[in-house]
Parts: sequence; C-alpha cells; structure tokens
Amino acid sequence: MNTKDLILQASKEEFILNGYNNASLRNIAVKCHISATAIYRHFKNKEEIFNAVIEPLITYFNKMANYVETKDIDFFNNDNLDEMWKFEHDGGFQLKLLFGKYNDLVKLIVKERKAWFKELIINYEYDATIRYINKMKDKGYEIKKFSLISFKVLLDSYLEAYLNLLDFNLEKEELLKIGNEINEFFTIGFRNLLGF
Repeated sequence: MNTKDLILQASKEEFILNGYNNASLRNIAVKCHISATAIYRHFKNKEEIFNAVIEPLITYFNKMANYVETKDIDFFNNDNLDEMWKFEHDGGFQLKLLFGKYNDLVKLIVKERKAWFKELIINYEYDATIRYINKMKDKGYEIKKFSLISFKVLLDSYLEAYLNLLDFNLEKEELLKIGNEINEFFTIGFRNLLGF
C-alpha cells in the first residue's frame, strides 16, 4: 500500500473513532509511521483528507442513483409505473446505500455532515423526479400539480426514516421488513402528492 492509501486508511479510522473535529493529524501520521508534515505532501488539509475518505461512498451513491433512474425510465417506457414504487426497487436502493459495503462511511457522514448528506440525496431525488415528470408530460401524461415544498418535506422525512435505522443494531431480515414498511408508508404519500 502506498503512503497516500495508508493515510486514507488511518484517517478513516481516526475520523470514525474521534469524529472530524477531534481527529488528529499527528495520530494519523503515527499510524502511518510518517511525520505529520509528510501528510501535507498528499493532502492540503484535514478537509481534503475527509473528502477523500468519503469519496468511495459518494461515487457509489452516484452509480446507484444513475442505475435506479435508468430503471425508472425503463418502467416508464414499458408503461409499468407501479414497478417503480416497489420496495425492491426504490427502498432497496436506500438500504443498499445506507447498510451496504460503505455503512461505516455512512455512519461517519451522518455523524459529521448529516445536513450535507441529506441535501445531496434529497436534491438528487428531487431533480430525478422532475426529469421523470417532464418525460411523462412529453409522452402525454397529465401530471397533477403539487407543492414543491411538500415534495421536499416528504423526501426529507423519507430519508430521515431510513437514517434513523442507523441507530439500531438490526439483523438483515428485520431491516428489510422495516425498510419495506417505511417504503409502503411513504409510497402512499408520494403517489398521492405526485398523482402517478
């Protein structure tokens, strides 16, 4: 492993253990068997290190979000809108993101940058939905008028419900059951608001 990768691994451990504000570059350097000043050959500051540590999760989110949006368009093109709302598709995305291979980074981000993380996801969901609605309008669907504020509030509540699951040590089956219940609950509200 090269020095930059060592720094990232040690930084991840340090951020998880002590949080962003209390993370020590000296501790990171000691774990890497380098001087604290040597870290600055690879990163400008602690913020840049933190961003590099969480980058795999952000890349994973973008990849998964693009996949879900592509599947939504496939459902739309095949006149199968109901499939889009099923837990296996929509809620499953949330659970994979939050409880999948980057769960430790999710917990770190939620602890340190929850508002930023929620904004990232909510803005993506909002923009993707608007793109989807525009495609529906282009195809001749009549779209119910709805409050954009109500929509964003629902998105925030939906995401918060999933984020709250991070506080519990749940087995996979229970997590899936609760995730499905959350999805069913919010699907009714979203479908009522959006009209499809």
